[in-house]
Amino acid sequence: MANIRYEKFNQNDYPVAKELLSYDVEGGEGILRVLIKEPDLFMNAFIEDKLVALAQVNEPAVQSFLNVFVDPRFRRQGIGSEMVKHFENELMAGGTRIIRSSFRSGTSSSLAFARKLGYDPYFSSAFMQRTGDPFSLEELPVRQYIDEDYLESHSLYAKAFHEMRVRVGCFPDSVIAQPSERERIAWKKDAENHFVYESNGEIVAYSHISDNVLSSISVRSDLQGLGIGRKLTKYVCNTILQRGSANVDLWCVVGNYARNLYDSLGFKEKYVMHYLKKTL
Repeated sequence: MANIRYEKFNQNDYPVAKELLSYDVEGGEGILRVLIKEPDLFMNAFIEDKLVALAQVNEPAVQSFLNVFVDPRFRRQGIGSEMVKHFENELMAGGTRIIRSSFRSGTSSSLAFARKLGYDPYFSSAFMQRTGDPFSLEELPVRQYIDEDYLESHSLYAKAFHEMRVRVGCFPDSVIAQPSERERIAWKKDAENHFVYESNGEIVAYSHISDNVLSSISVRSDLQGLGIGRKLTKYVCNTILQRGSANVDLWCVVGNYARNLYDSLGFKEKYVMHYLKKTL
């Protein structure tokens, strides 16, 4: 195998990178979506002057993310394995101890490749989408988030997601996330995309959206099953549509009880992503 040369992704590389990803639509679609939004995460891999692969590599942290996509015409030559080893070493030197990766359902060769390199299955998540008209909805006690809501909203959100992960059973290391000043500042800057649902002066549900993606819906544990999540989901879906999006997207962890709610509201599964991890 010829030597691989690595270069930081440049916007001038986008047309070639997009074409490369199009050779494997199922494997490349998700990577293209991230490439458009966060090009700084990507590295190019060249053999001589030919772009043969891309790597999505997050900054080194205790847990980091690594994904490699090789042009189908250059696979089975050891390029992918060499790239994974190269970036694992870089991440480990930066302090990373756990690396996560993912692949789309239907690409069984990706699982075999990842397992060969020491990556174990972690969990799966369904990408779902709803199109159509806004929901008919009565006035609700929902308002935009403000900074003073942080501790109450964060506590509700962190507990609800921890309980979901425990129920699913794929997250033995799950803990309740603790509040942080860094997160509080980020939420304050993005306040227009955070919403709270109140009852008797208390926050009983919380939601966050990102562009046309419904990022999270959390209902206080003791009030789940009373229809609050359904109402808040409809509210934020309407908000996304009113802002000009033609559809609403979301990710639902396989095994999450909320899947029943999303199905009943007209969300359709498009595909499933499988996530893996490796301890260095």
